Amino acid sequence: MKLPIVLIGSSNTSKTSVGKLLAQQLNLPFISLGEISEKYYLEIGFNKVQQEQAWEENGGDGYYRYMMPFDAYAIERALSEHRESVIEFAAEHSVYDDAQLEKVEQILQPLTHVILLLYSPDIEESLRVLKESNRAVVNGMDINEHFVKHHSNHDLANYVVYTKDKTPIQTCEDVLSKINPSDSDIILIGAMNTGKSTIGKLLSQKLNLPQVSMDEIRWEYYKEIGWESDTEKQIRGQQGFAGVYRYWKRFELYGIERLFSEHSNCVIDFGAGHSVYENEADFARASELLSPYKNVVLLLPSPDLYESVEILKQRNMFTINGMEINRFFMTHPSNQKLAKQVIYTKGKTPEEIKQEILCS
Repeated sequence: MKLPIVLIGSSNTSKTSVGKLLAQQLNLPFISLGEISEKYYLEIGFNKVQQEQAWEENGGDGYYRYMMPFDAYAIERALSEHRESVIEFAAEHSVYDDAQLEKVEQILQPLTHVILLLYSPDIEESLRVLKESNRAVVNGMDINEHFVKHHSNHDLANYVVYTKDKTPIQTCEDVLSKINPSDSDIILIGAMNTGKSTIGKLLSQKLNLPQVSMDEIRWEYYKEIGWESDTEKQIRGQQGFAGVYRYWKRFELYGIERLFSEHSNCVIDFGAGHSVYENEADFARASELLSPYKNVVLLLPSPDLYESVEILKQRNMFTINGMEINRFFMTHPSNQKLAKQVIYTKGKTPEEIKQEILCS
């Protein structure tokens, strides 16, 4: 799974209890951002006197606004230092005005497990059960009401878990049920020569994840169900590349199944044929295999498929069904249907493409 796991929400939503239970279940450290944030504040000029002055002049609203940039910075620093952990945010760490919210959204964007704990889908009911633990006023509103009703929490969260009538253990189980262990995998698909291996290497370096190239490991999987080099050579001599391609189709879905069974938390680049299927049953099986994976990224030179073909022209002259191979792969609907994201590479460096994938 992609870490860290972040719990957000107002006070008194059992974030601490649930966070500690999650950490125990997953054998991860538990970090309370509220307990460690002051050291980060000091790095960018936090001043206790100015904080107190903001409170004296404008009450809770002044205090809250003074702290916003420091809280946003603390999030960035905590995530950089505690990647493999369960992190509990204090209530104020996930509620911001528009300018700071945009910054925090960018910081949290790569995460897939930002989980909002809320008592009930009924906001008024959630407010009623909050204890009177803080009577500060923000924007003319009781601070708990502000935190519960503000859109920031919902904007930042990947999931919402409701705690009504649940023990912390039951809430922990609810959170665990929403954690997809495949979220940290990135799967790159597309035609030949679109940069899948190059971009995969850059992503693996950036994310500190292994790179797995299907074209490098597939033969061992294929052999398990009958692929033979001599048979392939014979088919190539009699039918050319089109015959070889059809021969490979017997083994490709099995290769995907085996790759997924042996490799997780990695960056995977498929061969061009592993995401193109003409047989409806085969396509349905490929869709089923890829459905748990959030980050299936199709690399294409351009939104104009025929421009993409022209860009890649002359790099591969094999044909399938009487069509040059990259034209076949790029105009076939399989890739577009299987992809969760499409990244266009025209005019971009590999580094720029890598960054676009990370930010998408």
